[in-house]
Amino acid sequence: MELVRQPLAKLGFDYIRFRFGLRTALAACLSLIIAWALGLEHPQWAAMTVWAVSQPTRGLLLEKGAYRALGTLIGTLFGMILVVTADHQILPVAMGLTLWVALCVYLGNLIHGLVSYGTILAGYSASMVALLSRSPDALLPLGIDRLLTVFVGVMMALVVGWLFTYKRAEQSLINQMRRETIISLENVAQLFSKQDKALLNFDDRLSKLAQIEAQLLEHGTGSPAAHESARLVRKVINSQLEWLAQIYFLPLEANQEISKHLLDAASLLRQNAKRSDILAALKNASLSVRQSPLRSAFDEFIEACDERLSFRDSGRAASSTRRSLSLLHRDWIGAREASIRTMVIMGLISALWWYTEWFQVAFLLLGASIMLTLFSTTDNPAKTMKTVFIGQCAGALLSIVIHAAIWPYLESTGAMVMSLLPIMFIAAFPLSHHRTINGSMDFILVFLLLMQPVIPYSFEVFNSVSIALAVVLAPITAMLGYKLLYPTNLARREHALTIAIAHELEAFGQTPASASRRRRYRARFYHRLFKLIQIADKTHASYKSVISWLLRYQQVMVSHERSMDKDLPRQ
Repeated sequence: MELVRQPLAKLGFDYIRFRFGLRTALAACLSLIIAWALGLEHPQWAAMTVWAVSQPTRGLLLEKGAYRALGTLIGTLFGMILVVTADHQILPVAMGLTLWVALCVYLGNLIHGLVSYGTILAGYSASMVALLSRSPDALLPLGIDRLLTVFVGVMMALVVGWLFTYKRAEQSLINQMRRETIISLENVAQLFSKQDKALLNFDDRLSKLAQIEAQLLEHGTGSPAAHESARLVRKVINSQLEWLAQIYFLPLEANQEISKHLLDAASLLRQNAKRSDILAALKNASLSVRQSPLRSAFDEFIEACDERLSFRDSGRAASSTRRSLSLLHRDWIGAREASIRTMVIMGLISALWWYTEWFQVAFLLLGASIMLTLFSTTDNPAKTMKTVFIGQCAGALLSIVIHAAIWPYLESTGAMVMSLLPIMFIAAFPLSHHRTINGSMDFILVFLLLMQPVIPYSFEVFNSVSIALAVVLAPITAMLGYKLLYPTNLARREHALTIAIAHELEAFGQTPASASRRRRYRARFYHRLFKLIQIADKTHASYKSVISWLLRYQQVMVSHERSMDKDLPRQ
């Protein structure tokens, strides 16, 4: 293994990604051959599906494949219904598609994880059916072909992926969470011993907890147990942040007893000791806490640890604890802006298609629907479009070369399919090199999109080049949209987060709330706060705004609890 790893590393290749690329290429080749053997009209779509859904872990692969299949089914059905209802008229088809894709973008930007991926896929799957069907008679076969090729690709990715990938790497995140919890306990123990707030290392704690939170969507995939594990990890880091924030803001006195119990708990956690022993040490520390808000926060941290440790030992959370719903941040502003952007860009392209009736514009509309959906949730989609454009140009150029130099001399679709197989393995190289990794997936996907094997075949320069140009113009069009219509970047996402936090803090401070509602609100507040921390880490900014929001939150909660105490009847 080292004989291969070292030479690749010297050339700038990542061995792990290279192995992943070869495995994906193998699955793509097998799916391409199977789809062709089944007589499907677009066997290349099966290979595209493999490249799109393949993942480095089993749980992520399984769930992403399921959501891709579901999203494809919904999008294909909508596309077929739209074309039939519009009677293949350009304007109603284009405008109906625009509204559908905009709706999928709106929902995809509101929800999280692979549910968002499936929703977005439903948008551009409808585009592939509605825009690639040339006649009413071809609509139903095209829809069925789209569904079957995707299912072949998903199944092949699952089979090959299951054989060559590791099980979901759950334990790595759990170990990271335990390690950071130990550090937090030790830092707080030193603080209580020496009364020096610098020992808490608060900024580092914020960053490390945010790094764990960023991995939870991937961690909670593949099974109900994985989702439950992610929920419990989120509860631990939220309660840990609550407790650390109380310590950061409250004036504290030296307390050697608390310090001793916290160090005992840290030592037991490091040994992965019995649940009862760890909880006993934490509860002893809680009993020694004098400040009521701090003790309350620490008790919730103990409750979260109890649930997590119970899950570790038995596979389920402790039944005696409350199961609460973790509300996550919804980017209402970003979702609305992404939807409007999509409607405007696709609407303009639709008008151009209706006015000119050039079939090449349909490919531009197809490409734009993909670019405006799939990349709308990224941090900086306009910047991403540059690498997408380069990758797509390479893929389109290679497709023209094969169309002109190889396919005219082949006498069967089987030979055409076989000519694509070497490209699958060649794609593993740019996918694993640090200079080309960003555009490599776009290279292979656009290449496959333009390579439909059909006999008899004749190369037409104008059609081949014009379709390729229409496809590669899509990222340029999308980039202009991302830059001119509600420019999307980390600064705007941070602004949307601060607006959401400010509005909800104000509303929460003015409205009475039950204990369960306060817990749900706190979960959403911390999810937003972790996102702010992640943005600060990416932009190398300070945590000044994050800490100010934490302080304001603490003040609102204290004010809220005091107002509730006044409303209680006196005995």
